Amino acid sequence: MEVQILSQKFVKPDSQTPLHLRNMKVSLIDQLAPPVYTPMILYYSAVNGEKSMSERDNRFNRLEKSLSETLACYYPLAGRYIEDRNMVDCNDDGALFLEAKVSGQLAQLDLQGAVDVKSLNRFVPFGDEMAFNPIVLAVQINKFDCGGLVIGVCISHRVADGHTMGAFLKAWATACRAGMHEVIRPSFDAGALFPDRDVLRFGTPVPRDHGSQIVTKRFVFDREKISSLKAKVMSYTRDSDVKRPPSRVEVVTALLWKALIGVAQAKHGKLRPSLLTLPLNLRGKVDLLITENSFGNLYRMVGVRFNPKESSSEMHHLVSLLNDAVNKANKDCEKVVNSDDVIAMVSNSMEEIHNAARNGDLDICVVPSWCKFPFYQIDFGFGKPTWFSSVHKPLEIVLLVDTKCGTGIEAWVSLEVKNMLQFQQYISAY
Repeated sequence: MEVQILSQKFVKPDSQTPLHLRNMKVSLIDQLAPPVYTPMILYYSAVNGEKSMSERDNRFNRLEKSLSETLACYYPLAGRYIEDRNMVDCNDDGALFLEAKVSGQLAQLDLQGAVDVKSLNRFVPFGDEMAFNPIVLAVQINKFDCGGLVIGVCISHRVADGHTMGAFLKAWATACRAGMHEVIRPSFDAGALFPDRDVLRFGTPVPRDHGSQIVTKRFVFDREKISSLKAKVMSYTRDSDVKRPPSRVEVVTALLWKALIGVAQAKHGKLRPSLLTLPLNLRGKVDLLITENSFGNLYRMVGVRFNPKESSSEMHHLVSLLNDAVNKANKDCEKVVNSDDVIAMVSNSMEEIHNAARNGDLDICVVPSWCKFPFYQIDFGFGKPTWFSSVHKPLEIVLLVDTKCGTGIEAWVSLEVKNMLQFQQYISAY
């Protein structure tokens, strides 16, 4: 299946950004985010009754026009990130916009089967998310022979987290489908709430780039499998601190962590300490002017420690450790009374993980979750996506996303090739 780039341009906002908004200082939390791109892909089936090329061209033109309109209120995405000044120059240079032709049918991707994950990187503008540059937003519209569309998006993590990416895509889709009058505008208060401070800059941990040694596979946990895992965990309640049935994210995360601990044990010949790290969204959790539509990176890291001298690696114990750590992090958020408290909380969580990473006898497992993000609700006017996906990543990381029905979880696991087979065996055995 060949992907041919037909055109490349920069889509600018349809109205000029006011001069007083030209320089947007990013927040301290933005500065702690990793210098990488966050890629994602939306898949749309052909529109029933749409047969002529002019109809397909009209759909493409609507996407481009509505992107320009949306960038007028999401203006930092049309700017350029200035690394040495910790700011976005909102110069309206525009978002990178690629048009691509795909010689094949959308059905050939086998979206619900054993999809070739590495081949999906052809559908995003930056196939290597580690190749960071000043462009903040890049979009690739992939047009299939059958009329299907695949929309690949890359957003700078230094400017936006997954929540902001979801909000932007929802706004763009709303503008395309219903018009800008229906779009919820973002708030850009984070830079003022959390300004640059003289704190230790540890940043969000980025796993080591293994390049070609990494393979990415998708593991699907449907509702029945998740219910079975929950039942197994709850059957050990008398032997653990698990007081309530775990959530689907908790139980799947615990299983994946258990498998990663097992892989490390086989690799090193002994059971080793492990640190599970995951981001916790601060929106709705701290009593400050942080709203659901607040733009930027607004999260803290949560570290969950497993010590073989203190606990077993059985799933119910890992669920308990995970639950305790997240509950503590949520309680810390409730104690926040001002922005200084948030900065201290975020910095301390980063420092804890950074210090742990310096310990060569400890393994770090990075497992962010995008579950409950509204990706399957993104309707540009030609229906909701048939699938949403991540891409192949050149580093060891696990990303959780919802299945289309919303009751299951897809785990996108990137590991060294020599470890993946063993990981699969651990998952299959449980």
